[in-house]
Amino acid sequence: MNLSSKQNLALILLLAIALRSVSAWFSEGYLMHDDHFWVVETSASWADGSDYNNWLPWTQEEKGLEVKPHFTNLAFSSIHYIYFKYFSVDDPMQSMFILRLIHGLFNVLGVFLAYRIAQRLAGTCTAENVGVIMASLAWLPLLSVHQLVEVFVIPLLLGFALNVINGEKFRHLLLSGLFLGLATGFRYQVGVMGFGLVAAYFILFPARDAIRRSLIVGLSAIAAFTAIQLPADMYLWGKPFAQLGAYIDYNLNYSDEYPQGHVLSYIALFIIALIPPLSLAIVYGYFKSWKKYALIVLPSLAFIVFHSLFPNKQERFIIPAVPFIIIAGLAYWQNIDRRKLLVKATILLTVFINTSILFSLTPSTKNAAQMKAMYEINKRGDLQSFLYVSADDPAYPPRFYIGSWGDYTIANSETDVSGQKETHCIDSNTITPNYIVFVGDSHLGEAVLEFKREYKSMSYVTQFGPSRLDRIINYLNSNNPIKRVMLYRIDPTLECSEFIQNEISN
Repeated sequence: MNLSSKQNLALILLLAIALRSVSAWFSEGYLMHDDHFWVVETSASWADGSDYNNWLPWTQEEKGLEVKPHFTNLAFSSIHYIYFKYFSVDDPMQSMFILRLIHGLFNVLGVFLAYRIAQRLAGTCTAENVGVIMASLAWLPLLSVHQLVEVFVIPLLLGFALNVINGEKFRHLLLSGLFLGLATGFRYQVGVMGFGLVAAYFILFPARDAIRRSLIVGLSAIAAFTAIQLPADMYLWGKPFAQLGAYIDYNLNYSDEYPQGHVLSYIALFIIALIPPLSLAIVYGYFKSWKKYALIVLPSLAFIVFHSLFPNKQERFIIPAVPFIIIAGLAYWQNIDRRKLLVKATILLTVFINTSILFSLTPSTKNAAQMKAMYEINKRGDLQSFLYVSADDPAYPPRFYIGSWGDYTIANSETDVSGQKETHCIDSNTITPNYIVFVGDSHLGEAVLEFKREYKSMSYVTQFGPSRLDRIINYLNSNNPIKRVMLYRIDPTLECSEFIQNEISN
């Protein structure tokens, strides 16, 4: 039975929803430092009247820090603040599941918009292929449910692109600028796409028309960007675009401290991320169609070139360009004979590889051990304070799951354990911890034994190991460390009794 195009679109969207719902349920941990500690921890602490990262001026002033904007764009954290302040539930695990589901469903809008763009450029058959890839590309459901701003802006950028190709009317130009401005307000770098669009206009249209279009799109984009950035800047720092200035200043001075790479490294990344062997044809088609589909290729190409030339090359930075490559790359091959043996074999092999990875990644979780340890303490309901011990690489406690933004203590291999314990017991400005959380891998056992020599009341509570995805990523790149977690409880009264007796004797 042949289904109509509307029925096929509905099935594609249902597939996208199903895959993202599975990831939202199973992928409890965070993917990387930024998507949790710079988004969730930040915004949730604001909602609770705290300031996890000391980014707000009154916190900096209170703690004697230099009062200045952090280089992070606060717009993305701010919309999460609204969620945690007004819509989240008390249980942190349930609250994060709902947030992941919201992110995943918002990303489904990107699947729909990519379908519509491809349908407008190359017909329904190509649109259905684009839709299926956008719905089920191996890594996209997993990434779409986490708090990654690079994925969040995809529907906004596709809204920009759809209005660009819809063409002549003033409202389309106005809307395209508004969508681009909104996306840029959340992720500064995507604003580079505007320069690519101007280039496309001057290639495709007479100069007078190109200038008119560029002005309408540009002014509406600036208006939308300003509407997002200006109120917070004026409220927090008393001057316009303070956060943007801090971001530019930081990247001009510190970008070389981050991963570098060859100028063509992102091209290789696209070939891998879009799943070979079909990805080779998609990437080739994208570049070959630069003039025919200039309105979507040149904006995204400007974005790719910018990141390829910029020293700081992290894989996630380039994610916003992926849908544009898929759309233009498949549109280029719209008339290919799919009955040819080579074409069939290429598609089947790609589908097999993608499906295998998809079924593995979609229900995967990463960095969940630390989160589960914090949640375990939360459930026990007797927290006074905790000691967080990094046995190997640096580790940071995801305090959102513990339900408290109170002070805690850190320790590592350089810590004087005995001296730290004494300080806890005799310094009235500190709270003696009643839990110790050990995080690490090869030196985890040594750290536990060292602390047991000083803390006689240490009693084992539980432990949490790395996920399968943690182990795979560590195997592929040892710079991503394995983190196992062991949780112990201690009795502060018993531990401090000797110091109290000494003070009484003295």
